[in-house]
Amino acid sequence: MTDWGDLVARARGLSTHLLSATQLAGLADCADLPAFAALAAEYGAIEPLADTRVAEPHALELAARRRATQRFALIVRWAGERITALTPLMDDEDRRAVRALARGAVGGIPGPERMAGLVPTPLLPVRALEELSRAGDLATIGALLMAWRHPFGPVVSDEGTRQTVDRFRFEVALARAAASRARACAETADSAMRHYVERTIDLENLSAAVVLAGHHTDASPASVFISGGALVTLDDLTFAADATSGDAILQHLSARVGAAPPLLAALHPGARTGADAALSAMIGEFRLRSLREPVGLAAVIAFWLRQRAELGALQEIVWRITLGVPRKPPAELAGALA
Repeated sequence: MTDWGDLVARARGLSTHLLSATQLAGLADCADLPAFAALAAEYGAIEPLADTRVAEPHALELAARRRATQRFALIVRWAGERITALTPLMDDEDRRAVRALARGAVGGIPGPERMAGLVPTPLLPVRALEELSRAGDLATIGALLMAWRHPFGPVVSDEGTRQTVDRFRFEVALARAAASRARACAETADSAMRHYVERTIDLENLSAAVVLAGHHTDASPASVFISGGALVTLDDLTFAADATSGDAILQHLSARVGAAPPLLAALHPGARTGADAALSAMIGEFRLRSLREPVGLAAVIAFWLRQRAELGALQEIVWRITLGVPRKPPAELAGALA
């Protein structure tokens, strides 16, 4: 049995440096970016910036991203030869990054804006994300990933060769590739990581069910279902595709996933996006699990998710201040830090 005690201790130590709800509320109340920069540096959320950079939103985003990168790098370095067991966490970040960058390229979104919320990893560090964000099309992203021998390169390259990009088909293929790697790597970890993999696959299948229910695609349920989850089945996707009532679909899916807070939150997100609500619920689930399993990977997963949520919240605050958008309650910010 693998001993995770040292890695768990490092994750718990890093967790003490994450922002509290009170600190997040203070940052959300900042009147301008220089005030935000000063307070974020005081809290340790970013490194102090030169006076000429404190009013630049992209500089503040980069500073927050670098802080997250530093913390994740400590976990990766401490894991050493056990790093394979953490692949599902890192692949999930890479999948989210590649998906966002692909959407940006297809939609013609300016490069810097494609980077919002992305977390660098050992396979896609900051410079790699920046280069990908400048790509003009999906084919270029695929070529870069293939050149770097990234595991998602073949999926992106294949879609990039098509005359017309089918975003839904592409994102399902990307999720399936990540799920395949995650299932294999989780076998070398513990029950908490296997649970994390099941949850993320269930969330992808739940998302696919919602798309099928909206009749936004001609894809069949079988072509988009990803095996390896615990709650959402192919039958659920088939029900969603065939049902004619939105209320019936929501009721059916809610009953199926009622015992899983992240999935239920994704269906009933309230004032947040489904992804943010699910992330918040995942954080709560793994923090509770870390109390029951004090030397298991649940504490590492909880830290990883909380850091993702913190980065998302900081970036949202930066752009709300920049654009003069009214303040959001901390509980409604990206990831809703638990």
